[in-house]
Amino acid sequence: MPRDLTPLKWIGLLIVLSCFCSTVHTEETVEIEGQVVDHRTGQSVEYVDVRLAGTMRGTSTDEHGRFSLSVQPGQQILLFSRIGYRVATRTVHASSYTRTALRVELVTQALIMKGIDVFSQTAGTRFEQLHESAGTLSGEDLKRNYSLTLAETMKNEVGVGIRSMGPAPARPVIRGLGGDRVQITQDGIQARDLSSTSPDHAVTIEMYNLERIEIIRGPKTLLHSSSAAGGVINIVKNRILDSRPAQVFGSLGLRGTSVDRGTLSAASMIAPVGPLGLFGEATYRTTSDQATPSGKLDNTEVNTRTFAVGLSRGGDRGYVGASYDQFDTEYGIPGGFIGGHPNGADIDIVRRVLDAKASYRFEDSKLNRLDASFVRTFYHHFEFESNGNIGAEFLFYDHIGDVKLHLGSDDNRSRTILGAGLSHHDLKLGAFVFTPPTTRLSGTLSAYHEMSRDRFELQVAGRYTYAALDPRDAARARVDADDLDRTFHAWSAAVSPLISLSDQLVGGFSISRSERIPTIEELYNEGPHLAAYTFEVGDATLDAERSIGLEAFLHFRKPGFDLLATGFWNEYGNYLTARNTGEINFAQLLPIYAIDGVEARFLGLESRLAIRSGERVLAEVGVSYVRGENRDDDFPLPEISPLKTTGLVEYRHPWLTIGARAEIAGRQGRVDTNETPTDDYAVFGLYAQKDFDTAHLHHTLTLRLDNLADTEYRNHLSRIRSVMPEAGRSLRLNYRINYF
Repeated sequence: MPRDLTPLKWIGLLIVLSCFCSTVHTEETVEIEGQVVDHRTGQSVEYVDVRLAGTMRGTSTDEHGRFSLSVQPGQQILLFSRIGYRVATRTVHASSYTRTALRVELVTQALIMKGIDVFSQTAGTRFEQLHESAGTLSGEDLKRNYSLTLAETMKNEVGVGIRSMGPAPARPVIRGLGGDRVQITQDGIQARDLSSTSPDHAVTIEMYNLERIEIIRGPKTLLHSSSAAGGVINIVKNRILDSRPAQVFGSLGLRGTSVDRGTLSAASMIAPVGPLGLFGEATYRTTSDQATPSGKLDNTEVNTRTFAVGLSRGGDRGYVGASYDQFDTEYGIPGGFIGGHPNGADIDIVRRVLDAKASYRFEDSKLNRLDASFVRTFYHHFEFESNGNIGAEFLFYDHIGDVKLHLGSDDNRSRTILGAGLSHHDLKLGAFVFTPPTTRLSGTLSAYHEMSRDRFELQVAGRYTYAALDPRDAARARVDADDLDRTFHAWSAAVSPLISLSDQLVGGFSISRSERIPTIEELYNEGPHLAAYTFEVGDATLDAERSIGLEAFLHFRKPGFDLLATGFWNEYGNYLTARNTGEINFAQLLPIYAIDGVEARFLGLESRLAIRSGERVLAEVGVSYVRGENRDDDFPLPEISPLKTTGLVEYRHPWLTIGARAEIAGRQGRVDTNETPTDDYAVFGLYAQKDFDTAHLHHTLTLRLDNLADTEYRNHLSRIRSVMPEAGRSLRLNYRINYF
């Protein structure tokens, strides 16, 4: 799409196309179609028995919770049942002249059988239940937390912080670890941009229309990366459908925020097109300068346009498909401090992604499935001075291929995944960036196995990564690229046993040994970085980062009560971090940040408690603490989050949900040399949500009031916290229509 094409035209096109697809696929026979979802999580529920009352006629929902049932015209009563859920009844008037579409929400219930409580679980194994409690944001939780960026959306999750240099360039930090130690994937495929390399670079993923956000920890992370010691964040959008939808589904969204006068317009749809499944999405977002309790923060405006389309063909044995995704954004970085431009800097990012997926299901119980994917990414990034001059330019082409073979067993109590991947990254730089252009060729082999035996479960994984980095001489480069080619061989492994101590209590631990290969920037940087307001110095002789980690956990779960407690310890032999040297590059008056490999240790505790009274009252509290130490200098590591507590109380009435939340952080006085401490703070918020149906539409109206008392506070992970307090009091209004 040309960059000057009005995004609202794409949104309008999706609306028209939705209506067209809906008309084309209207049947003369009377069909009742719809989707069944979990009332609490919003996730689709498969294998629900859908039956016409008083008859044996019925069907069941597919893996996406969808169903289609032929009935006689007139008033009909449908029954929806599944073990662990209350039976739902819907009365519909079926007409041969209109399509009848339903959205059915099932409510979980506890079943009392001979004194044993059996509670509905959306997850199968205890590992999956643990993952659901600790690392999944979906359904009502996702609606409530939806924000401009991924980091802002996830900030109330236990152990998650926000590294930022303004409202737009925000990236999640997990357990004190950031950069590529936290890998971000979309639909299981690595999302490539430059957000992991510098705090001024934005994550280039649109947050509208997510199905869920997953935090993957433990051995399973090695299927994605050997460097993701903090975890893998997987954003599920399902742009490539694995089956042809039975009908048109979609949504329209509007959003407004008072703190930055921001607006969002969005549209999405999935539709059957002949034998194919079509996915489409378009968004347009704009904000002005952000307001804070101490005044407006200049040069923090954001303007973002996105468009995505996917097409696939599915069958009984698998599917094949492709998608195209484009993300264009311009945003500001505030100035007004040493090293910063008086009027800040502006960033312009263009990202284009073409990806293809295929999956084939075997009939053999031991040979389950073969998945293959290919992704091509084009990324172009400009950083402008306030006078319009280009201060930095980054461009890369990225190609990633991946194959995974899924193996099973006759008793379905174990499974294995074998993976292989190949990637090529070609980075070029311009303007006043003095890092040499560099290519990186990588190959990976991975294996993952899990098993379940009575009360015992086990996960084990290993990964090998080969990387060859080839810097090329350039006239502007300050690093002599001769003889600086680097080759790395990284080995990582992890094992995690879990045992059920009772029907409600499980305990376990995870041990990992990992190696992380230095990035191009850590090896070869040598010069100013305009928008980051730093003079960055790399080290071409760096060795791979090595770590040993231990995590122990207890999980107690029963109807209405869910408690998870975790302790973790990570020991690093060569932890790579950019440290403020305290020196100034007087040519540009920029503070010098140099990459240093140090002996480091991370210790931490996390706890999450959720209490539910019936189906209406929910209370949650989460506590996280991490302590980072530079063992070489016996000094704290830089940019470590303070002790943080989050809380929530919610009441759900059939026609309205209301709630209050709190975020409380302690003072962070354990700081590195030349790092400033931050004070403690407490901020509070309120929200209300109304869901209702009209005809073939499901409406969701969410009103959220953040920072209720207009408290001025600072984020310790913000590089510019000396001039940038966090957002002031803000009213957010989201309106979303799902049509089906």
